[in-house]
Amino acid sequence: MLVDVVKLSLELCSYPIGCELKYATDDNFVGRVIDGYDPKAKNVALLTQKVANVICQVQNYLIKKHDVGLFVYDAYRPKRAVLDFIHWVKQPPANDFELVQKAKHYPHIEKSQLFDLDYLGKDSNHCYGNTIDCVLRDLKDNTFLDMGVIFDFFGEESHSNKTSDDLGEKIYHNRQILSGAMDKFDFQIAPTEYWHFTHRTIKETAIPLDIPITVL
Repeated sequence: MLVDVVKLSLELCSYPIGCELKYATDDNFVGRVIDGYDPKAKNVALLTQKVANVICQVQNYLIKKHDVGLFVYDAYRPKRAVLDFIHWVKQPPANDFELVQKAKHYPHIEKSQLFDLDYLGKDSNHCYGNTIDCVLRDLKDNTFLDMGVIFDFFGEESHSNKTSDDLGEKIYHNRQILSGAMDKFDFQIAPTEYWHFTHRTIKETAIPLDIPITVL
């Protein structure tokens, strides 16, 4: 069973979790809405029930400890979206806007390399409802914490092993707040993406799901 963690956080958290599903908009590395995402549901972040409950625990911990909260860019991802990515990497650029998005998200590599470099997966953990892409917001003024590079920037700057010497003290500190909180509640960070976390033990479905994300 998938539940909307944003809606759940209204009940379980002292401050709700924020969300904008980037793949339900054209503001992503592909430059268009991805198959399986309804633009009307861009504020819906689905996870399995157990994982959603834990994410709400993370949210409350961050609020109490650091006065910051989670903002979600992706959670459950339908299998058809992964197939869309697989098809897309084999195609020439569809239009000029795709090239604009390339310059923002993967300026130093080609899209044909994204799977080989582990920025995309053909069996994405997102399809199991136990994985989330998130950053942090300051709850005092609702601004995003500086994480160094944008969500879905595909390059070494996004790697989770970067040090304070690589990033600077402020950015490193902000990433440590996020990764430390997620680790405390048993989420494992991806090596190539500071925003990508999969729960180490909870996996309530054995097969990837392909339920479209809609307002219903």
